[in-house]
Amino acid sequence: MKSARELLREIALHVKPPRGCAIVLTEWKSDVPPEPNWRAAAGIMHAQMLIRYTEKIAELRKSDPKIDWSSEKIINGQRRIALWLSELDDN
Repeated sequence: MKSARELLREIALHVKPPRGCAIVLTEWKSDVPPEPNWRAAAGIMHAQMLIRYTEKIAELRKSDPKIDWSSEKIINGQRRIALWLSELDDN
């Protein structure tokens, strides 16, 4: 099972969002068993980036519906993490 940070890194490296645009993962609790335990969001991106983002999220919702949130802090009742491409060493 991937950690939330691993999944977020995978999305950011695939999409390569523009400077200033973060990819955000939020823990999601669903009553429907096959539903993923995460939601992704991103800021405004160019069309090609948005297509890559949408395709990657669809792929990961199937391959990694459950991720490990245990290493992330709960703040205001939920876990949420953000990543900017500039934070990665190998961008």
